[in-house]
Amino acid sequence: MMVAVVALLATACAARRAPDAREMSGFLDDYSRLRPGGAGDLPFIYRNPDAQWGQYQNVLLEPVTLWRSGAHSLDAVPEQDLLRLVSDFEATVRRRLGAGFRFVNEPSRGTLRLRLAITAVRAADPALDVLTAVGETWPARPDGPLSSGLRQFIDAASIEGEIRDAETNALLAEGVDRRRTDAPPIATWAQLDQALQFWADRTCARLEARTGRR
Repeated sequence: MMVAVVALLATACAARRAPDAREMSGFLDDYSRLRPGGAGDLPFIYRNPDAQWGQYQNVLLEPVTLWRSGAHSLDAVPEQDLLRLVSDFEATVRRRLGAGFRFVNEPSRGTLRLRLAITAVRAADPALDVLTAVGETWPARPDGPLSSGLRQFIDAASIEGEIRDAETNALLAEGVDRRRTDAPPIATWAQLDQALQFWADRTCARLEARTGRR
C-alpha cells in the first residue's frame, strides 16, 4: 500500500513539472515557471499570483512572429502562406482585443505588453529562423484548400505568448497552447480563419475577465 501511494505521488509530481526547455522554441525567456493547465486552460501556463490585473486598460501588441528550424525547414510550405498565417493571426487578435482595450504604441502605466509567436522549432535545433509580417498587405483571397505542407505545420505548431507590465516589464502571465490530437483537421483557409478566431475569442475573453474590461 505504501509503495503504491509513493508511486502515485511521484507520478503526480512528474505531471506538474515544467516542459523540457530543450523541446521548446526559446521564444519565452524561462519555461521553468510553466505548469500544466487545468481543465479548459492552456496545456502549459504561468500566472503571477501578485499581478494586479484590474489596473490595465491599454495593450501594446508586439508584431506576431513565426519561429522555425532554419530557413529551409519549411521549404514545402510557400513562404507567402506562412507570412499570411502570421498576418491573419495578428489581425484576428488585434480585432478581438480592440473590443475591450485601447491599443497604444509606447509603454505607459496601465499598459499590458503582449508578445505572441507561432512556433514549430526546438531550442536544441542547430539553427533558428524567425518570420514577421510587418507591413505586409494581401490581396483578397478566395477560400481554398491549404497546402499539405501548411496543414502539417499547423498540426505540429504551438502558440506561445507572454504578458508583461509594459512600464515595469514584470511578467504577469505566459503560456504554451497546442492543438489537441483529437481536434478536427484544418484543411481550408476558411477553417484556419475560424480556428484563429476561436483561439483569440477564448484567450482574450479570459484576459478581459481578469482585468474587468468586460
